[in-house]
Amino acid sequence: MAVTYTQAQAVSKSYFDTVIEQIIYDDSAFTTKLKQKNLIKTRGGNDIRFPIRYLRLDKADAIDPQDQITYESKSTRTQGVQPWTYYVAQALISWKERQTNQGEPEIVSLIKDKAQEMKDDFWHRFATDLFATSAVTKRITPLGVIVDSAATFAALAPADATTWASGEDASSTVMALYGANSLAYRVNQATFGKNHPTMHLTTRNLRSKFMSLFEGEKTARDDDLAKAGFDNVLFMDGAVVSDAYCPASTWYGLDIDNWELRVDPEYKPKLDDWFELKQIGYPNALARVMTWAGNTCCKMRRTNFKFTLLNYQS
Repeated sequence: MAVTYTQAQAVSKSYFDTVIEQIIYDDSAFTTKLKQKNLIKTRGGNDIRFPIRYLRLDKADAIDPQDQITYESKSTRTQGVQPWTYYVAQALISWKERQTNQGEPEIVSLIKDKAQEMKDDFWHRFATDLFATSAVTKRITPLGVIVDSAATFAALAPADATTWASGEDASSTVMALYGANSLAYRVNQATFGKNHPTMHLTTRNLRSKFMSLFEGEKTARDDDLAKAGFDNVLFMDGAVVSDAYCPASTWYGLDIDNWELRVDPEYKPKLDDWFELKQIGYPNALARVMTWAGNTCCKMRRTNFKFTLLNYQS
C-alpha cells in the first residue's frame, strides 16, 4: 500500500521532527558556538531590542576632600532595534513518490530524505544570507553589515556613536600574523577590557594560508568546536575556523560573547503537519512547511574586525 498521510505524519513526528529542531543550527561553526554558549535566545515582541552601551561615563576623577561634588547625568546606553525576518522551507511528496514507496522501510527512508532535504535547503539559504556582504530586504542582517566600520546597524550609525563600528581592513592583500596591518594588530585594536575576538571565521583557502604561517602551538584548540566536528586551532585566544559560505578574501574576527541569534519561540523553527494538495491541483501529493523567525544581534561592534581583500596566494 502506498504511503498515506497518516504514515508520513507518524514517521515524521516519531523520528525526524525533533531531530530537525535540535540540529538546525549545527551546520555552521558560528551558530554552533552561539548554541554552545547559550546565545541563541528565544523572545517575542513587535521587533528585536537589545541594550547597547556606546559611551564611557567619564565621571570618575580624583578630588580635593573639600571640593563640592556636582552630580550630573549622562546618557551612555541606548537600544539596538532589529526587525524580525521570516524564512520558510518546504517539502513535497509527489504522487509518484507516494505510490512507489510502500512498506515501512521505504516510507521511513522517504520521510528521512525529505526531512534532510528541507533542513539542507533552509540552511543553504540562511548561511548564504548570513555571509552576505550587504543588506538584502527581508533577509537577516549579515556579518558583512554588522562587522563594518561605517554601516548603520540596529538603527544606530557610527556617525552618531563613534564606538559603534568594527575594525575594517579593505586594502591589505597579504596575510601577516604580526606587525603592521596584521591579524594580531587587528585583534589588539578590537580588544576592549576583557572583550576581544574569540572566533576567527574565514575561507578554506585563507585558513590553509594561515596554517602555513602559524608557528604557535598548533595543538591548542577550542575543544567544544572540535567535538562538534569543526577543526580549529587557537590564535590569540580565538578559534580559527573555515566556512564554505564565507566570501572569498574575507577574514572575520568575532567577539562571540557579544553576539546573539534572537529567535521567536513559536518559530525556532516550527514544523507544520503534512497536508494534501488536491485542492490546488496536485491530487495525491503531500506537502509540509518549516517556518523560522529571527535575526542577528551584536551588542558591541568595536570588538570585532574584518579583512576583505586578503589573497591566499600572496
